[in-house]
Amino acid sequence: MHLLMAGAITLLKDLWILSIALQIAILIAMTVKKQFRDLPALYAYVVINLLQAAIIYLAYFRTEYNSKSAFWAAWASQIVVVVARWIAVCELFRIILSHFRGIWGLAWRVFVAFGSIALVVAFVLGGHDYNRIVSTFDLGIEFAIATVLVTFFLFTRYYQVEIEFSLRSIGIAFCLYSCFRVFNDTFTQKFLREYSSTWNLVDEVTYIATVILIGWALYVLHSQPAREVNLLPRKIYGQFIPQANQRLGSLNDRLNQMLKSKAMR
Repeated sequence: MHLLMAGAITLLKDLWILSIALQIAILIAMTVKKQFRDLPALYAYVVINLLQAAIIYLAYFRTEYNSKSAFWAAWASQIVVVVARWIAVCELFRIILSHFRGIWGLAWRVFVAFGSIALVVAFVLGGHDYNRIVSTFDLGIEFAIATVLVTFFLFTRYYQVEIEFSLRSIGIAFCLYSCFRVFNDTFTQKFLREYSSTWNLVDEVTYIATVILIGWALYVLHSQPAREVNLLPRKIYGQFIPQANQRLGSLNDRLNQMLKSKAMR
């Protein structure tokens, strides 16, 4: 039994080192390609993950593997990581919906509401137990990320909103990892505590798959050829552009009035 636990811990450390190496590679690639300008929240998320790894490593290096200090360091840093991932998802939506100000104006309010609800529920259910507060908040945010991403993909599919392949891949990566985290926090930590080491390995493998998918998406983001745009004669644009601008302007005014009226209530 002790040999199995020792083997699992060794494998977990190897996977942990691999995930750190992949994240460093993504960080270097984003820095060289200057992708931090277009995706600053995603860039910050990778940096925060590496900082969390450094904090946990120092905690485990100076203490035993099952020490309380390492446990608290992991949970405390997890709050910052999950919030950073939430902001990265919001940034992804902002880029996709940047041409639809009315929809984005409604969407960011929904994101704030989801995050606030998760925080309130964490404090209500957690009581004075810090561990329960953090785990409940982590579960709430992960559930919010998964739910919002699935709803967003269904929305874009129904309304045929065109999404760049790389951005869609990043969203899918975040969605799959958040779905696994929800499952892990809800079931395995409550009913399968004796298999926690096994699920830690599964969690690390899932995260490595997420990092690989994000890295590939970032590579494709600047590697795919530019699309050829076939322009129509200027006379045709001169005929329909004023009408289109008038319709879009009226729609935007209606959405702004709706949002302002709700804010005044």
